[in-house]
Amino acid sequence: MIIYEFLPNPVGKDTDGEWIKLFNDANAAVDLGGWQIKDASGKTFSFKQVTINSGEYLTFDYKITKISLNNNGETLFLYDASGDLVDKAEYVGSAAEGKSLIRQNDGRFIFAGQAAMGETGIAATQNTAVVQDVGNLSGPLNKTNFNFTNLFVGFSLALALSFVFVFIFKKFNLLLESE
Repeated sequence: MIIYEFLPNPVGKDTDGEWIKLFNDANAAVDLGGWQIKDASGKTFSFKQVTINSGEYLTFDYKITKISLNNNGETLFLYDASGDLVDKAEYVGSAAEGKSLIRQNDGRFIFAGQAAMGETGIAATQNTAVVQDVGNLSGPLNKTNFNFTNLFVGFSLALALSFVFVFIFKKFNLLLESE
């Protein structure tokens, strides 16, 4: 289990957009019950009974964790149910607004592309903000998680708007022809 990505300085109000993403890099499911995330100030979030399958990501936003991430350097610690340190994620300097820090294969964290929850440069998640299972990904950490649900919703919305446009256009043409 690793801290995979986090967003310390979202565009807008920090408490409305900050989040932390975990990745299960183990070969088996992990029950996070009793696990904890702590930040540099000692603020702690304790997990309830949440299972994350092998190769899956879970995203936790500020509304869940109540951990306010620092915009000028931060360290996050992940502890298992026994209290053993499992992972550590940190950065120094100023966090770029709207960009998440994402773990590279060598363990370093770098700023990714725009990170409005769901649009990171490497691994997309669902749009909002409860504990979320974002799908089973196999393979290396840099594999992209393509979200077919969002694609379907977007396509359906575009199709519906097209029908509304055609309907309005035809009605408008009929009114012009009758004058």
